[in-house]
Amino acid sequence: MGVQAGSGAAPARTGTTSTRRAATWRSNAVYRAERRSSGKDNPRRPRRWDTDGHIPRRWFRDQIWRPALAASGLEFKVKMHDLRHAHASWLLAGGADLQVVKERLGHGSISTTEKYLHTLPDADDTALARTRSRSRR
Repeated sequence: MGVQAGSGAAPARTGTTSTRRAATWRSNAVYRAERRSSGKDNPRRPRRWDTDGHIPRRWFRDQIWRPALAASGLEFKVKMHDLRHAHASWLLAGGADLQVVKERLGHGSISTTEKYLHTLPDADDTALARTRSRSRR
């Protein structure tokens, strides 16, 4: 099934797809480096995060969260939302007011925040009583 000499067909490819991609990438990198060194191209400025003072989610995930998970050696998947849920539960377990936790999490309704109370066996009645008494003031 090979190509016969003089048939006009293109020669068969050699190497794997990943090998060809790597060779193409290297040749492109060399080409760009030569153009930049000769002054024909200027590299673009590094991208900057435009934030309002908060840590960007992607930066935190890539620079902090994933390396910490890798170093922890946990054998189960931990998601960012799990951290948010744990934070809210620990605040409530520590005696934080339900309204404070609602505002901290950015919930629009207190009923959304009440869902975190399931982690605390006796907190439901106490937290709800505090919230209702506070809203009557």
